[in-house]
Amino acid sequence: MLKEPRKRTDKVFEDYNDYHDRGMIKWVTAYAMDELVKSISAGKAEAMKDIPILPQLSPAEIDETLAVALKKNRRVSIQLNQKDRFGRQTESIEGFFKGYCGEDEILIGEAWVPLDRIRNVHILYQDKWSKVAVFKQNQY
Repeated sequence: MLKEPRKRTDKVFEDYNDYHDRGMIKWVTAYAMDELVKSISAGKAEAMKDIPILPQLSPAEIDETLAVALKKNRRVSIQLNQKDRFGRQTESIEGFFKGYCGEDEILIGEAWVPLDRIRNVHILYQDKWSKVAVFKQNQY
């Protein structure tokens, strides 16, 4: 089946609002080079990410760690028994432990996490502001 060539119409570019167009067709799908490089770099970083699998903790160890975090008002990092679509370990959930909902869920930051999906919990310790390297360099 042969296709007949389409008839092309002449494009007419008219000036408006004191703007003179150069008469070229603009590419709608063109990307700025910086935007393209950033998206490629983000894709590479996502593909190369390798999250280590932490050891499975018992429910008693999980409860003990959460109790310490709540008592001392510390941030926690929770790794779930969950894989992404490529079979890699998912990112850890970080935030303050705010309490239990019934007996099977906990609230970390704004996320509800089922207790049966928790693989590992550890407390995130942060340096005091006075111990930061910037202040160590400028000691008198």
